[in-house]
Parts: sequence; C-alpha cells; structure tokens
Amino acid sequence: MSNQKTIDTHLHLDESVPGGADNAVAELRSQMVDAGVERGVVLHLECQRWPLEEVATAVHAEKSLLLFANVNPMDPEASDKLRYAITELGCGGLKLHPRLQDYQVNHKLTSALVSLAGELGVPVLIDAFPDGDWMLQGHSMLDYALLARACPKTNLIIAHMAGHKVLDAMMLAKRTPNIYFDTSYSLLYYRGSSVPADLVYAMRSMRFKRIFYGSDYPDRGLKETLTESVAVMREHKIGMRNSTQFYTRTHWNSCRGEPARHIRKRLNRRTLRETPARVRAES
Repeated sequence: MSNQKTIDTHLHLDESVPGGADNAVAELRSQMVDAGVERGVVLHLECQRWPLEEVATAVHAEKSLLLFANVNPMDPEASDKLRYAITELGCGGLKLHPRLQDYQVNHKLTSALVSLAGELGVPVLIDAFPDGDWMLQGHSMLDYALLARACPKTNLIIAHMAGHKVLDAMMLAKRTPNIYFDTSYSLLYYRGSSVPADLVYAMRSMRFKRIFYGSDYPDRGLKETLTESVAVMREHKIGMRNSTQFYTRTHWNSCRGEPARHIRKRLNRRTLRETPARVRAES
C-alpha cells in the first residue's frame, strides 16, 4: 500500500504562519509533501485574518489544492457571497460551520443556501463535531439528515464523521443518499475511548462508500493523522478512491477556477460597486 495516493479533504490554513495567505499555503504544501498527501481541499473560514480573495489567489496558485468558501447563511448577502465565490473566484464548494458561527442547521436560510450550492453544481461540507457548544446550541444529527433530504440536488459532506454521534449519522445516511462523511479529527480526538471502534464499524457498515479521508490540519498534524489512520484508510483505499470518484478530474480542474494571475488581474479591474458590500468590508 506504499504507492497508495492520498487526498486530504479537510484542510485549513495555519494562522500561526506569519504573513499572507500565500505563506500559509506554502507551509501547507510543505506539510503535504512531507506526509505523502498528493491533493487537498482547503476550507476557508470567515473568522481567519485573510480575505477570501487573497485565499483564493494563493490556493489556486497550487494545482494540487481545491478551495471551499465559508459563508454564513444568516448573512443577508449570503447568496451573493456564494455566487461570487463560485463563479468569480473559482471556489469548488461551500463550507458551513453552524457551531462556530452559531446558527441552526434546520433554519430555512441554511436550507436555501445549501440548495443554491446544488444549483451552482458544488458540494457542501458542514461541521458536525458534537462538542459541548454543539449540544448546547441544540443541534442534532436528525437536523443534518433533514437538511440533506430538503436539498436532494446537493451533496452534503458531514465533517468529522459526526464524532461520537457517528452511529446515528450512519443510520440516517443509509436512508439519505446525498450524505457523505469525512473522517477528520475524530479518529485522533477520541483515542482511548470506544468511539474509534464505532467509527470503523460505521465505515464497514457503509461498505466504505461515501467516506473521505481528512486530517483537519493544522489542528491535527497531516503526518500524525495519516499514520494513525493508515490501517483503515489505506486498507480500503479511502484516501484516493472515494475522493477521486467524488471530485472527478473534470470537477477538480474546472472548480479550481482560473490561474491565480487571472483572478488577481480581474479583481484589480472590478469596481467597488460590483463587489458585495460585506466582501468589501472584509477585504
């Protein structure tokens, strides 16, 4: 299995890296090479210090990376922001973080934005790590499944494989064909508990389909996560096979958008009037 290629579908830029987003991307690529990760999906977060345009330019300079844009569905300009991210900046998906941004998965605005992502032809990755904040905010795996069922044309990736809620998530996914999972964070976080066995059980029960490998770098190290996960991930080729089937080469290349220099040139030509007000404020 030493030749098994790996796609890490859950990456962030490391804010501890000084300078611009290009420095953080360079550090990420260095870590990927060291860990033996061939390709990766970078998840933008609105709370990070770099504006989306800067992140898109830096990520698209690397052919091995795909970018998902974080948009808060409660933002009055959420639809405009998503269209802008996909059609203008070349992002390949939508990142939702209801726990961090404190909104409900079952809100009608969440459903509307997820539906729009499907119309735009991109998947949605949504945080589902059930920590204390997640539970106190009243989230449940049923809400995630109902969101997916309300948006049947959108592929919904449940991040962290729902942590210790994985068995509920698995049962719901078996009845909801547009639900997928990534394995990020949970395998390492729950070491020493019964949860890793539940995660493996859920993977086996789903016949290792609709499951993607992810690390959650930089919160978890690329090499550490891959080493810890190698017995399960590489035995069943989760790192490459499932991800390549989902992110086909055509999708990967087209959704990466234009080369960085073209994005930069067009952004320089854009007038302030053409750019959503909230995007201008964050730039």
